[in-house]
Amino acid sequence: MPNSEEATSTTAALIELNRPKIPKFNISFPYAAQPDIIRANQKDVYYQRVLEEQVTNVFRTFFGTRIQHQYQKEVNVISDLFYFGLTTLLGTQTLGEEYCDIMQTSESSKQFPSTSKRATLIFWHVILPYLYTRGISELRKRTKPSRKKLLQKGKQLEDNSSNDSNTKYFDLIYKLLPKLQTFLKNHVHAIHLAIFYFYGAYYSLSKRVTGIRYIFTRQLGPHEQRLGYEILGFLLVVQFIIQANLYRRTLDDGVSNKDDDDNSEDEADLSFTSTLGLTPQEIAARKCTLCLSPRKNTTATPCGHLFCWTCIIEWCNNKTIC
Repeated sequence: MPNSEEATSTTAALIELNRPKIPKFNISFPYAAQPDIIRANQKDVYYQRVLEEQVTNVFRTFFGTRIQHQYQKEVNVISDLFYFGLTTLLGTQTLGEEYCDIMQTSESSKQFPSTSKRATLIFWHVILPYLYTRGISELRKRTKPSRKKLLQKGKQLEDNSSNDSNTKYFDLIYKLLPKLQTFLKNHVHAIHLAIFYFYGAYYSLSKRVTGIRYIFTRQLGPHEQRLGYEILGFLLVVQFIIQANLYRRTLDDGVSNKDDDDNSEDEADLSFTSTLGLTPQEIAARKCTLCLSPRKNTTATPCGHLFCWTCIIEWCNNKTIC
């Protein structure tokens, strides 16, 4: 009995050795150029908008216009998930990739991306931007100083030593969020695009994170050439240097004008604290009827109406009637 088992295992081993091995798939196509990738992305964006419109119409039919406007961002995310789930996740080309004859490939393995890597790509490309925008919006709502909180702060100045530090922390977050968004949009994204224009890899941040590039699968004709966009990368670098110099000058000017800004902030605080404890009617009575803001340098006309000095001067330059 053992001899028969050993013979069987030996026979199986010999069959396995003699069986021809399947050659490993090797992608030897050239990488796609910048114009092909950008054109494919533009086509994908177009078809995404078409699908979003169709999904929005269906959602409006079932839930109404009011609910549709309330959840429009979520509807767009679901539509994009449908588009990339039926193409990229299933291992097929998107409509833009098929139009430009390009195909995704993993930079590390030189093979077609695995299912997990394609799912990670969709998460970074569709879901993460939505979570980022919703998180930033919710954080700004929570840290925005409301009028009610400021009124309570004016009434309880003596008993808010712990709340004062929290208020300063929230105010700091509220002021830094727009600067962070501007920095990411104008600088980080610009640097990423410049690198893409120079090297032709990773048009989107999601593909750079997952290491997915494009290869060109079509044979060029005798008179066709593949051009790059290196000149655009050079122009972006020049623009970035100019913006950096302008920002440095703004910082230098800000140091010299810091005292003036502090004084203007103090005046704004005084104009607000002067309305603490007033009724809505009294607050409305202190507003200028021309600019609809609290009056500054209050000026009375012969008929007894009160305006801001600058507002009434501009009005009188156009009309001499109150």
